[in-house]
Amino acid sequence: MNWGIIGLGFMAKKFANSIKELENSKLIGASSKSFFRLIKFGYKNQINLKYLFKDYKKILSCEEIDNIYICSLNNTHHDLIIKCIEAGKNILCEKPFVIDYLEAENIKKKLIKTNIFFLEGIAYRSHPQTEKVIELLKENIIGNITEIKSNFGFNAGAPNKKGRLFSKNLGGGSILDLGCYPISMSNLIANFKNKKEEMVPEISEVTGRFYSEGVDLNAKAKLTYDNSITASIEVAIDQNLENFTEICGTHGKIRILEPWLPQKKSVIEIHKNNQIQKINIESNLSIFANQIKLFDKFANLNQIESDSNAMSLENSMNYLKVMSKWRELLKKNESR
Repeated sequence: MNWGIIGLGFMAKKFANSIKELENSKLIGASSKSFFRLIKFGYKNQINLKYLFKDYKKILSCEEIDNIYICSLNNTHHDLIIKCIEAGKNILCEKPFVIDYLEAENIKKKLIKTNIFFLEGIAYRSHPQTEKVIELLKENIIGNITEIKSNFGFNAGAPNKKGRLFSKNLGGGSILDLGCYPISMSNLIANFKNKKEEMVPEISEVTGRFYSEGVDLNAKAKLTYDNSITASIEVAIDQNLENFTEICGTHGKIRILEPWLPQKKSVIEIHKNNQIQKINIESNLSIFANQIKLFDKFANLNQIESDSNAMSLENSMNYLKVMSKWRELLKKNESR
């Protein structure tokens, strides 16, 4: 399938390199408001000049392009997704796909009336490592799950209100930028037996720290599910966290050492009976190539939502509901 990219930042470069691993997927178009960036990107990725668009509307009207990857700033995602839907393009949108739940509901209403395939780009969900973790849970290898611990954090340096991560208007902050990871992972694990509607957890014990511009630098919370599983989650853009996920059960625990960006070779650990068993996982493709391959598979089948561990629209809306509540509670705590 033929792809076009809107927004040419860091993730666009990752995508362009990853799609080269696939035989039946090709990047043929790109769009950016920066003419210099557009020309440079096009030259590096051998994109024909006629498929380099400074106007987003023109890439969406290009009949040769089947799928659009949106990796522009967070605050632009909603409007671009709507325009992609109106243009009849399949959509892969970088996380978070929107910045609040009302925007998500609006997109759902628009998508329901179409045969467009939509996927939020939370790539770890398409990797064989995640598939292996769910397989181990189904084998009951650690007994009944009791608790999940999951975090993602890095030090982005001194806060700069002009930078994307520290700008409220651009959709910055630790929860909005990183919260999707521990929440979506916790939701996946807590619901792995659940074949009905996904359980959405209650959120409590919210703490964190704000930058003066009203952007959260770090945050913690506890999630509680109807099946009594709890999750302790943490995110940060002002400090390096260990970046792991641990699943605790009645007979042991599974520790995912690189949950968010597993490489072609990755390792998960099973801690049981005072021993540690290491399980090696190998993938023929990089994490983002896996995601593109899965996307094209389901888009070709005209299947609106994936039946894999990848994010369904329901999954995306449910974590966003939790994430929105997390931000809301943190703001309330800050104003006291």
